[in-house]
Amino acid sequence: MNLTRLALRNFRTYSSLQIEFAPGINLILGPNASGKTNLAEAVYYLSLARSWRTPTDRALIKDDEAVAEIAADLMEGDLHRSLEFQLSKEGKRIKLNRKPVRRLSDLCKVANVVLFAPSDVGLFAGAPAERRSYLDIAISKQSNDYFTLISRYSHLLKERNAALKAAIPNVELIRTFTQQMAELTAPIISYRMMFVSSLNEVLPTIYGRLSGQTAACKAVYRPFIKGNDISPERVNDEFEAALDSDLAHRATGIGVHREDFGLTLNGDDIAVYGSQGENRTAVIALKLAPYFLIESPAKKPIAVLDDVTSELDSDRVHRLFELLRGLGQVFVTATELDIEGASIIDVASNNANRRI
Repeated sequence: MNLTRLALRNFRTYSSLQIEFAPGINLILGPNASGKTNLAEAVYYLSLARSWRTPTDRALIKDDEAVAEIAADLMEGDLHRSLEFQLSKEGKRIKLNRKPVRRLSDLCKVANVVLFAPSDVGLFAGAPAERRSYLDIAISKQSNDYFTLISRYSHLLKERNAALKAAIPNVELIRTFTQQMAELTAPIISYRMMFVSSLNEVLPTIYGRLSGQTAACKAVYRPFIKGNDISPERVNDEFEAALDSDLAHRATGIGVHREDFGLTLNGDDIAVYGSQGENRTAVIALKLAPYFLIESPAKKPIAVLDDVTSELDSDRVHRLFELLRGLGQVFVTATELDIEGASIIDVASNNANRRI
């Protein structure tokens, strides 16, 4: 898919902007604090109606303004779609082809965007929640069923935790929530297992192309249930065994919301034994992997890479862009970068103009 036009009003530091993009590589160039990442953030927002930089839409609205707007035109093969977002302190309104969007999961069908941001470098050494978020977002973009499952599970988890925090917890109510969560657990684990298995079909090749080295690069999923039995009955038994601890801590201590996955390089945990360069390369490979898991050229995601080259040596930068040339539409922010054949967007003083 391709983003052909983007219009912003009162978004971050942009008062008003309308710009067209080319297929292939789009370099967003400009000095620090000029608005490059804000522009990349607007592109990413199209996919999930949320930012990777802030949990609140209010932060996306320009200072002293009440409303921010984003409008975009996208092409999926010969199919044209328009998206409109209006952000205010009352919430957000989204339209697809001028009709209201009721479910955020519908956005993934229209604008699938994969992201690398500088904060991702510590993904494997950071908190498990960051890695689970990657899994949940990546799988949700491929499957509305998974999005429904994980959303329902999160709602039940919130209800169960609220029941655990009650002055006098209602154990039977807690068990009712537990049974419903147990029913959702097996399909969630199955989806995660399948996704990690598919990752491992492409990760070694992507990592090798980025690093210039042959290496056994493997994602390792760590489900909270050990063994092959992930039946609702088995899951419910695990929750029941942990109930006293949950009551004492007033929180649900086990479940798919506490799972993790990691990455090994030649059999070693990259978070422990990997160099900074290896970790950065592995994260880039992981973030780009969904592109290679989608067969239809028209449905392949847009890639946004924010400040991706800042800590890569010249050889890795060259290999990265050789890989990116084979992808669809790509947005890369940098202060300076010269890539033959790329379209250039100059950003200065929170205004952007396409040069090429």
